[in-house]
Amino acid sequence: MAIGTVLRASLVCLLATTLVWAGSDNSPSPSSNSSASSAPAVGSNVACKDVDGKRKGCTGTCPADCPEHCLVFCPGCRTFCRPDQVRSTSKQPVRPPAMFVFGDGQLDIGNSNVLSMGDYDVPHDEQQTLDAQWAGTDGDNTAQFIAKFMGFQGSPPAYLTMPRPIHVDQGFTGINYACGGAGLRDLDPNMDGWLTIPMSKQVQQFAATRAQMEAKLGAQRARDLLAKSFFLVEVGGVDLTHILPYPYGRTEVLDFLGLYGDKIRSLYDMGARRFGLINVGLIGNAPNVGGGYDPADMNRHAAEFNDGLKLLLGGLARTLPGLRYSIADMYSFTETVFANPSAYGFEDIQSACSQYGSTEQPTDDSPHCDNPAQHWYWDDKGYITEHAANLAATAFFYGPPQFTAPIIFRALLDEK
Repeated sequence: MAIGTVLRASLVCLLATTLVWAGSDNSPSPSSNSSASSAPAVGSNVACKDVDGKRKGCTGTCPADCPEHCLVFCPGCRTFCRPDQVRSTSKQPVRPPAMFVFGDGQLDIGNSNVLSMGDYDVPHDEQQTLDAQWAGTDGDNTAQFIAKFMGFQGSPPAYLTMPRPIHVDQGFTGINYACGGAGLRDLDPNMDGWLTIPMSKQVQQFAATRAQMEAKLGAQRARDLLAKSFFLVEVGGVDLTHILPYPYGRTEVLDFLGLYGDKIRSLYDMGARRFGLINVGLIGNAPNVGGGYDPADMNRHAAEFNDGLKLLLGGLARTLPGLRYSIADMYSFTETVFANPSAYGFEDIQSACSQYGSTEQPTDDSPHCDNPAQHWYWDDKGYITEHAANLAATAFFYGPPQFTAPIIFRALLDEK
């Protein structure tokens, strides 16, 4: 009851805040670089207009420490540097010993490919080679960018491509358990063609990995390695858009949050301490939302889920010693981008770039647009393009702090 009350209050506050793009009274001249052409120049004045008649307009100044241009967050005229520019001026963080990735297709790098070939978690002796990269994007996804920012060559390998037992000798950088279609609720992986690895199964796979690490390294070394590792999680969007019968209400959202808490506790009990969590974005805006779904209602449920996630992690951090976390706000970041897409280099934030059908298996020859970097969505399932993933990952890892709470991902690596 207490959680539901706080959720209702949080939702009221969220709906009372409207994101608008603030123009500049000293706008930069048009540039061939569309991602910067409509962003205010360093040192220029910016303004937030009173769009709803409830608050006064305000003015601010683009920060002088931005390398080139800045972005504006309204209301309040909060200005900050473009995240991809901040990245280029930041020092390389200390790389964690390993990275473990959990969640759905936004972070998947190949587990779905193995499943599509009919190999559902079958033990094997040698490393498997993927026939093709996971088709959920046109290049690197968010997990790969975040891994690179931490100093790895890319995301750790997909679990289903690795030999069993897992080799945890020199060169081990972690494992990516994420899988397209994965949710917090368990489903029969063969039911109605829904072939995936739900979060409960991903946690079981990590438990098997941990047991192999302890057998190879010893319990104390394995515990130390896991405590310093980075655990990246993005899950919940599939549950809210595909698993529940629509329409649904706050009770079902709270049930999913309970499952989310169970998974975090399980990982904590097995040694995880540093969590980077990505919340649910604007699921109502995805190209595949239809068939009676109300986009605004879907986004409202996503906002409820995200408000509850903040409360959940805050409570866990108070009761679980040593747990450190950062929640990346994909919802607010997407809102900010959609308020003025051209400032981020996007020309199309509605339609998918990849044109293969939702029931087809994409190939290298599948038709797609000529300019994927100018699209937010890669396909009709709602997966985002490499350019979108790069911007989001950069904002979450390096800042600005408006999109992460209580700290940015990079700061998690510096905490003892």
